[in-house]
Amino acid sequence: MRKLTLILFIFFLGYIFLDHEKIFDKTNNFLNKKTIQIKLKNTNYVQKDYILKSLYIKNGDNFWVFSREKLKHDLDQIPEIESYSFKLEKNGILSILINEKKPYMVWTFSNKKKIIDQNGNVLKFLKFSPKNLIEVSGYINKKNFFELNTILEKNKNLKSKIQKINYNENIGWQLFLEDDRCLYLPKKKIGDMIKIFNKKINNSKLYFDYKFYDMRIFERIYLSKKNKCLVS
Repeated sequence: MRKLTLILFIFFLGYIFLDHEKIFDKTNNFLNKKTIQIKLKNTNYVQKDYILKSLYIKNGDNFWVFSREKLKHDLDQIPEIESYSFKLEKNGILSILINEKKPYMVWTFSNKKKIIDQNGNVLKFLKFSPKNLIEVSGYINKKNFFELNTILEKNKNLKSKIQKINYNENIGWQLFLEDDRCLYLPKKKIGDMIKIFNKKINNSKLYFDYKFYDMRIFERIYLSKKNKCLVS
């Protein structure tokens, strides 16, 4: 009985040894057949091809090359994405839900128009119409631009009146307001000057009597009944 058991065991080992390559090949083929299929969801303004080209992983890649950290890194680098979530199914379908950034303003330069976010980053939005966005012209210093927008977000009443913004190194910020009015602001202490503008001018008799408000000199306001805003 022991001899029979030993013979059967040796026979089994021989079978495994002889067919190990076939077993390995079958296992390898099974694993390699599992590929990635990317499905992007909720893309309204950004082209899907643009996002797909920005990702390290591609359609048809092997299932086992997927890396959560690498995908997060690639998605974080796309300026048009505000937030996202993703899930890789066992069948290889990689679903990525995109929340796009909200178009903030439109930047005009060299007869071109580009959608930008609150930080001054250009957004590759091809399907979005810039009709109702504030227009920004001139050189954009991202640090100064972010500071201005942060202050404007706290002063919604003033922001709602702005139709166009221009930045000039020699002048500072020029805010073109509705009803053909214009406000000059300095490069620094913007928040302080807007507080003064809201307290003494905005929605007051002075606002309606005058069309030009120059506040570049601290604690001084130059008023004019003519709009003297100039675009360089």
